[in-house]
Amino acid sequence: MAGMSEEELLATAAPPEVGWRPARRVGELTVQDGVFESPERRLPARVREARVRRLARAGEPPRAALVLLASSGDQGYLVRTELVRPLLSRGVAVFLLENAYYGGRRPAGQGGYEARTVCDLSLMGLATVKEAKALLALARRECERTCVAGYSMGGNMTAVVAATVPFAVAAVPMAPSASPAPVFTEGALRVWPDLRALAVERDDEEAARERLRAWLARFDATLLPIPRAPGAAIVVGTRHDGFVPPREMERLAAHWRCELRWLEAGHASGYLFYRDELRRAILDALGRLEERV
Repeated sequence: MAGMSEEELLATAAPPEVGWRPARRVGELTVQDGVFESPERRLPARVREARVRRLARAGEPPRAALVLLASSGDQGYLVRTELVRPLLSRGVAVFLLENAYYGGRRPAGQGGYEARTVCDLSLMGLATVKEAKALLALARRECERTCVAGYSMGGNMTAVVAATVPFAVAAVPMAPSASPAPVFTEGALRVWPDLRALAVERDDEEAARERLRAWLARFDATLLPIPRAPGAAIVVGTRHDGFVPPREMERLAAHWRCELRWLEAGHASGYLFYRDELRRAILDALGRLEERV
């Protein structure tokens, strides 16, 4: 299985060499798609080509840049484009990364977005962190102020990225779990892992669940340093969440000593009905980064 060492995650992020296709105009926006080789070399060959889309307001140099990570099952770019569209008119350029094992990066034999093994799930997480850090380094070439954000699984990845990127960024983990362990062992998704397949010899399902919990706990953001700019971090919590325990959101904010901004929402409703609040958190975090620098 893929491991995760602090030394590996804290490695300097180098901007990727992106093969950009010609930009196209869509209304008042410019849209440009690109590909680059993932820094995570353990990915299967078909998955290793990372895909990114850059969005910006046409004719205006951006004043800030956002790397927005995908939530669980968010393949392609449409859902996140709708979230960030109003930010583009505020001078924020947006980079949308497609996760390894998602969309055009699915390996042969994988029908949907669900990872087939714990190893695949771990590699997806590692690749997302490394690729997001590389894109932040790329975005920093055109904008001094950069932000990383994501919802749900993207929120957990945001927390790991913000803790390990070697420069100050604004960070907005939304509906995040500090660790993915309780999501797959306690919440509504606890029925998703095939515990019988994870059992060893005479283990029962509960023993397999505990083994899975211990493995996923390696991705706990509170085991990592706090971000370089904790004042420019806002954890957006969903108080009535049935997928991510709200205590995980509290735990992350307490570790970072940053603002915890609650939505009176569940997991899905937080994204569907509170998009203005999510966008406001991103703008507020970027504004605090500007004050810091």
